[in-house]
Amino acid sequence: MKKTMHRSLLHSLIRVTPADPGRSRLHQALRITISVLSSSLTMLIFAFTLGASFPASILAGVVSLLTLFLVNDDTEKKQKFSTLILVVSSAVALTVSTSLSVIPFAIDFLFLIVIFLAYYLQQFGFRYFAMFTVAFLSTYFSTLLQLKIEDIGWYLLGIIIGGGYSYVYRFYLIKNRPKVELINSVRSFHTQTNMTLDLVLEAIANPTTNQSVPSQLRKDIKKINSYSQVISSSLNNTEPEEIWPGIDAEQLRFYIFDAEMLIQSLYYVVDRLKDLHVLQHTNIRVLLYKVVESIRDAEVLRTHDVVGNLKKTESVISELSSMIKAMQKNHEVDKDWLWLIRRIEAISNHLVESSRQLGKRRDVNLESVKEVQADEVADNTSEDARLAKNKALQAIVAGSVAIVVGYFLSPTHQYWVLLSTFIVLLGTDTVGMTFQKATERSIGTIFGAIAGFGIALSLSGQPVFELITLFCCVFLAFYLMPISYGIMMFWMTTLIAIMYDFIMGGITSELIMSRVIDTLVGAAIGSLAAAIIYPRKTKEKVAVAATEFFVKLRTYVSDYLHSYTETNSHHQFINMAFELDEKYQNVLNDAKPLRNKVSIMQKSNIEQWITVVTAINYYAKHLLASSNRNRAILSVPELEEELKKTYHIINYNIEALSKGIHGNTKTVMYSLDSIRDKVEKLDAGKDNKELKGRINDLYYVWKINESLLLLSKSFGMREK
Repeated sequence: MKKTMHRSLLHSLIRVTPADPGRSRLHQALRITISVLSSSLTMLIFAFTLGASFPASILAGVVSLLTLFLVNDDTEKKQKFSTLILVVSSAVALTVSTSLSVIPFAIDFLFLIVIFLAYYLQQFGFRYFAMFTVAFLSTYFSTLLQLKIEDIGWYLLGIIIGGGYSYVYRFYLIKNRPKVELINSVRSFHTQTNMTLDLVLEAIANPTTNQSVPSQLRKDIKKINSYSQVISSSLNNTEPEEIWPGIDAEQLRFYIFDAEMLIQSLYYVVDRLKDLHVLQHTNIRVLLYKVVESIRDAEVLRTHDVVGNLKKTESVISELSSMIKAMQKNHEVDKDWLWLIRRIEAISNHLVESSRQLGKRRDVNLESVKEVQADEVADNTSEDARLAKNKALQAIVAGSVAIVVGYFLSPTHQYWVLLSTFIVLLGTDTVGMTFQKATERSIGTIFGAIAGFGIALSLSGQPVFELITLFCCVFLAFYLMPISYGIMMFWMTTLIAIMYDFIMGGITSELIMSRVIDTLVGAAIGSLAAAIIYPRKTKEKVAVAATEFFVKLRTYVSDYLHSYTETNSHHQFINMAFELDEKYQNVLNDAKPLRNKVSIMQKSNIEQWITVVTAINYYAKHLLASSNRNRAILSVPELEEELKKTYHIINYNIEALSKGIHGNTKTVMYSLDSIRDKVEKLDAGKDNKELKGRINDLYYVWKINESLLLLSKSFGMREK
């Protein structure tokens, strides 16, 4: 009872908190907050004891934040070098901008040069973009405080202290811990799967439909998918064998994949069984409940007696199989729901097998040979250069307009509009993304300004409480940033309002209103520049992402079909499945701006695209999940000719559809219905288990091709 209450409370807490598998987001937000706090407090101590400038403490915090946030190199050595480069960039920009401040319009030209270089040089690496972004913000800080050359010493010290704390915390005190993140990710995955299995058990136990359960199950399945992606990515730079001796990355991926596929199947199967009133059969309901319950309680990777725990699951699955055979013998089954039960049986067996292998390897600490495959990297240098040049031109034109408008709107703070324009263009590749970011930034700024003004007024004259609130805003902004850019902007605007009160000794409603107006105007300028100057439509980027998805799908399905005819073939299907899922997530992310209410009202067909691509991704993953992986590669002469035809047709269809996405719709798509009919009739009157198994395995190949044909029709392509 106590264990059940604890689990219930834990699950309730998890449901209302943001998903953070591995706690990497929490780790990053805490590191940024602690580093900013240390940098600012150190400079404040200097201010109180040595007469340093108070605003220098803010600059120290900003530099500390930027050097942690903008450094994302793939090795620690490169990260250290980039951190030092950003510190130097900030110091140089602050010195140059302060020196040029006495020359009319010199700062304007300096801003434009920095903006152009930031966007143009990003084609050579993110480090260069980060370097000039820091230079831009340091220049902005100099103009905001109207620094003189004689004041610059304390600010340069603040930059060094901010960069120093960032360096120490990142590489020594609060280092990234890939092993701990992998352990936490797997633990989060288990917790989330158990929560979902509890919902499945609730659905099985109650044969009547409860609308809230399917809705929550859909949310949980999406969360499980994101967790599995995090774990798969973590395995690229972390050896699980160092944590769980004897377990290699491929086997852990198999286990995670099987668990995810089982839960996806359970959601669909239980829902369909309810519609068919199968759960009215007490025996079936009880056995399904036992299967799900035993899987939930197996505690793979959390106990050393995994093999012993799985015996109960195997026993229940065997009991379910025996009952189905008995019902078949007595003609008490319907083919519509028999297939559903068989799916649960097959995928449950996969999960049991992959779990047992993990348990055995962990016990005996087996050494396995790891096969490293080199990925094919496409040469996109010319395309990257073109996009970088276009983005740089957008930025410099938008920046010029923003500076001119800024002089008219806010003569005393003329670069606020420019700052907003620069940030709106930051990290947006298409017109739709720019509009979406501008909208979220505007909404976050409006509500953040209201909240910030209220907090600043209530805390005015209480510097200790203002500092505490500032650091809370920093933490919340970066912890919640992956969830919503608008929420991040809310906290950043709140922070800026409090910071202005702290720096300038007071804040007025006129100042806040001016800040909001400048932000809205800057966002509008950035959006218009993206839409007018070398615009890149969101559909173009979605088409590129979809093409990459179909290229990966073609390899995946081709290798799968080859595995039936090539006895010596060895393919890493589980890695391919995760890579395919990653490409699918890219399509979803790039299509976000097209999936808002405005686009839907304009009769955009993007929802049909996404629905079909989602179906294809689902079928492709279940193609592996539902197959008999432990089969011996035996020759089935009756199938070989049809498999070869299927291989060539589906390859052709995927390639033709990839061209159709980019406008070449004159090619013809081919159906596999005639081949499917011939294949499914091959086992009539035969007792060939190998043949029956192959025919069953091909079910999702037919479904993938049907989805390809459906998608091709939306492009006006003909079917033959």
